[in-house]
Order: sequence, then C-alpha cells, then structure tokens
Amino acid sequence: MPIARRTAHTVVELVLALTLMGIMAAIAIPPLAATSAHWRLRAAGGDVVNAITYAREAALARGVQSVVVVDGPGAEVRVTSGTDTLFRRAIGALHGVAVAASGDSLRFAPDGLATGVSNLTVLLVLGTRVDSVVVSRLGRVRWAGK
Repeated sequence: MPIARRTAHTVVELVLALTLMGIMAAIAIPPLAATSAHWRLRAAGGDVVNAITYAREAALARGVQSVVVVDGPGAEVRVTSGTDTLFRRAIGALHGVAVAASGDSLRFAPDGLATGVSNLTVLLVLGTRVDSVVVSRLGRVRWAGK
C-alpha cells in the first residue's frame, strides 16, 4: 500500500510558526525603532548644517549679507539673501523632529563671518533623543551628530 503524502501543514504547526515569528518581531522591533529615530535626527541635523554652510557660501559668493532663519514653531530652516529665499527645509515635516533654537536667525556678512553677539544653538528633539548644532560667532559649526 502506498504511503499517503501530506500536502498541507497542521494547525499546530501553523500556530507554532506564528508564535515564533511574533517572539522574533517583539525582540527586533524596539532596536529598529531606536535606529530609525537616530537616523531621522542625523538627517535633520544634516539639513541644519547644510543650511548654515549654504548661507555662508552664498554671502561669500554674492558679496551681500545672508541670513539663516530658524523657525522653531514651524520646524523649518530658511536661507535668505536680500529678498531672495535661497533654501527652505521643513525639518519637522520631513523628519518628524521638533526644533528649538537659542535665537531666531544667524547672519553672515559678505566676508563669510557670522555677525551677532553670541553663539546660535539649534536643538533637534525626537522623543527622548536630542541632537544639537552650535554655530559660533565666527561661523564655526559644531554638530554632535557627526
């Protein structure tokens, strides 16, 4: 008599496989969420650093003052030169971070030096994680996320 061949899995096998997949997902998802937050903060920090660098280079290239505007409530960074808006990045909408700054703007003179009396600190917040970008009066950028 020929041996009968199984063509499907039993309910017990399916329940066991689903249980193991659930346990593996429960172990893997929290580290993946933390990694996602880390990379979103790094991307937001990169956008802020790029805006600052762009503003400085625009001031040097155009020979006129350029301004980096940090809009905390709107979670946006803009670069303006005269009446032109050269760069605009909605950091909150793109990366899901909140933005806070020690000042609302940073000005670069035509010689590329930042003007003002103090440093500008931009804080990027995502959940319990915080990243910061600090610009000195002379225009030197320090970013903890590098």
